Amino acid sequence: MVLYQVDCFERNLKFLKFLSIWPDDNPTRCYKYCSKTFITIFVFLFYILFTINFFFLPRSMDIFINDMMFFFTDCSVLSKVMTFLLMREKINKILDILESDIFQPEDPEEKDIVKRAKDFNKLYWKIVAYISNISNYTNFLPFILHFVKGTELRFPVCAYSFLTDPLKSMLIYPLYIYQALGITFHMLYNVNVDTFFLGLMVLTIAQLEVLDVRLRKVTDVNKLDGGVNETSNESIDRNKVAVIKINKCIIHFDEVNRFRSLVEDVFSVTLFVQFSMASCVICVCLMRFTMPAPLDYLFFLGTYMIAMILQIIVPCWFGSKIMDKSRQLAFSVYNCDWTTTSRQFKSNMRLFVERTNKPLTITGGKMFCLSLSAFTSIINSAYSFFTLLQQMQD
Repeated sequence: MVLYQVDCFERNLKFLKFLSIWPDDNPTRCYKYCSKTFITIFVFLFYILFTINFFFLPRSMDIFINDMMFFFTDCSVLSKVMTFLLMREKINKILDILESDIFQPEDPEEKDIVKRAKDFNKLYWKIVAYISNISNYTNFLPFILHFVKGTELRFPVCAYSFLTDPLKSMLIYPLYIYQALGITFHMLYNVNVDTFFLGLMVLTIAQLEVLDVRLRKVTDVNKLDGGVNETSNESIDRNKVAVIKINKCIIHFDEVNRFRSLVEDVFSVTLFVQFSMASCVICVCLMRFTMPAPLDYLFFLGTYMIAMILQIIVPCWFGSKIMDKSRQLAFSVYNCDWTTTSRQFKSNMRLFVERTNKPLTITGGKMFCLSLSAFTSIINSAYSFFTLLQQMQD
């Protein structure tokens, strides 16, 4: 059953179920067998054949670089598939936290924040899926042109150089379809895992914004009915309500931190692999730009490198937003009418400020936190490797 905040991941989970890495709680025996077969053929076997191909490549830098670009992307896909296969229990815990009572919005302003986050996730998935599918379907054009105009048919990913030419000629159509389907499924893995992770980051930001709203209103208590003699009782009741609210905010912040920690545990290795591979792809693309190539291939290189840059800059952007929003909470609590509150409230408020002094971050491989400064460092590293390779080639 799709619940309130999880429904923005409905498309992701449906595609991941189709791709055999997100089964139901009680999958049928048929689904288990089909899932294992599908993953073995289109993930593990695809990766193994790709790896073997490198040992038989011609000693040509341009051919090696072309295959290397797709190989780095394939490594990233493999890490994402393994994440969902091995971390399913933790991913379910993440989805359960999203549906916990403390994560549910209470007033129209909070509901609007969560709704905007969900709408953004759905829109972002549509944009990424649309662009990725258009880019991917161009791989089928040579297959169509081969039958229409009789052009030479070349494999879309790698040439499988370990096979003899007669064998490749005999298996040209099955191997082409296998590679085309393989990169299509890999594209779907990339789209749905990436947007799933980014959706979790967006909802983390939404919860921090909800917490910001609650902190600003933490001392807002409706006036109690009563006469002049009940003024002291009213003040006591107001302070009690304010203390309860600030305590709920502290618990809410701890729960957001636990949610962030789970997300980090699940995707830490994947982030490290993805950022490392994207950095390598950018370096390789820059290297390929220095070699002669047709105009259409240069256009492909440019769009491919832009896609790799977007693959790392978007999570870095949201990582910086999480850090900024969590830092802001230490100031948000001072926007309430705290000067007239009880000593207990002020003590709890200081406790909350101490907890928010360290901003929330998501790290990749326990080595770097997702931020715009990390993005610039990665781009600088890719360019440094490019200049080093260029000097070695010269």
